[in-house]
Parts: sequence; structure tokens; C-alpha cells
Amino acid sequence: MIPAGCRQAPLPDADSAPARLYVQRCGQCHNAYNPHSMTAAMWETQVDLMQGKMREAGVEPLNSEERREILDYLRRNAGRD
Repeated sequence: MIPAGCRQAPLPDADSAPARLYVQRCGQCHNAYNPHSMTAAMWETQVDLMQGKMREAGVEPLNSEERREILDYLRRNAGRD
């Protein structure tokens, strides 16, 4: 049984194209984290780090358009400093 407080909050704008792209590309290897879990600056660093991890795992890294769209989505919905 999972306590109610442990459920992951739904993603913001979950039906939008950027949210779906985020889930599709970043959720290949792990659950897509809620954008509120990090600040915009933290997301930029994390996305860059994950590009290397994707290569190591044999997963095609984000192309420039995917990276831009995903980072825009994460920044818009990021947690506050």
C-alpha cells in the first residue's frame, strides 16, 4: 500500500505536446520527475548531465529542438528558488 502523501503529483499541462515529449524522451529510463521538483537553473544542469547518461545507455540524446522544447517546459513549470 502506498500512503497518499507519497503519490507523485500530476505533471503540469500533462496533455500538452511539450509535456508528452518530456515524458516520452525523459521517461524512457526513469519516471519523469515533476518540474516543480527543481529550479529552472537546476533543470538546465540536469538535462545536460542526462545527455551524457543517455549516450552511455545507448539511447539517442535529445536533438537541439527536443532539448529546447523540454527545457522551455521545465523552466515554465520549475520550482522557485
